[in-house]
Amino acid sequence: MVKLIVVDNVDHESLSVLSVGSRDIAFWDVTRGQLEFSVNLSQSVDLAALSTASTVVICAGVHSGLIVAVSLTSGTVEHMPVAEEYRGMTDLAVSADRIFVATAASGVAVLSMAQYVVVGNLRDPHGGHSVPTKLLVSGQNDGQLVVGYRHGLVQIFDVDTLTVISSMSGHSGPVNSLHLLPSGQLISAADDQCAIIWNHQPCVDHESRNDVVGVSEMWTRSGLQGPQTGEELSCDVSKSEVRCYTVDSTRCLLYAGFSCGVVHVWNLYTGQFHLIHL
Repeated sequence: MVKLIVVDNVDHESLSVLSVGSRDIAFWDVTRGQLEFSVNLSQSVDLAALSTASTVVICAGVHSGLIVAVSLTSGTVEHMPVAEEYRGMTDLAVSADRIFVATAASGVAVLSMAQYVVVGNLRDPHGGHSVPTKLLVSGQNDGQLVVGYRHGLVQIFDVDTLTVISSMSGHSGPVNSLHLLPSGQLISAADDQCAIIWNHQPCVDHESRNDVVGVSEMWTRSGLQGPQTGEELSCDVSKSEVRCYTVDSTRCLLYAGFSCGVVHVWNLYTGQFHLIHL
């Protein structure tokens, strides 16, 4: 399976695309129509995350536990130390100076981008051995990481202090998608076939680090003319699993892809619903 990542203005002059294959990486200059470099890796690539600040792409093999960094300027490959707990990793994310690895064994391992060493771990303080399934670095603050869990919980961590800022309950299945909308709101989706938009409220107690977080707007597929509070945005495709969710932030559309070949599309402004058969 090939994954395409758009790299905007790496050299401040052109648009580039990074293609990540099962065992190789290719970096294309779309503006000039030429291949910059290609790298063949000795491992299978299951997860990839781009750091535009460091101009590297971090690639990981789920079964091997191996993580490598590939420079987008030179094409050189740098291997990181393999850790047993990285085997079976569930997701990967990067910020300007950190790498986040979601694992069943140790929660979310935080690695330094400069030295590729573990500098901390993020764990659900009340969930024991909760397994993280999805990671998202906040676009508004690289010092925050959103973590979705197998049991449906969503938490926001302060990466510098390794503490939970917000904890949000609403899903009954593993979280499989996390996105930020242009409004700054967080949208989460899970295997329970529900997507929830979360709204950050001002903190009442200014001395507390905990934000007051609640569900702001959710919609059903039943021909709503506008947003309605307190309802779930859900799917009623029987005997079919949701394979993926994604958000078009420009047009504020939510896409849900089902194993039966059906795609549900919601307008997050109006709540209008569309069905696409593939």
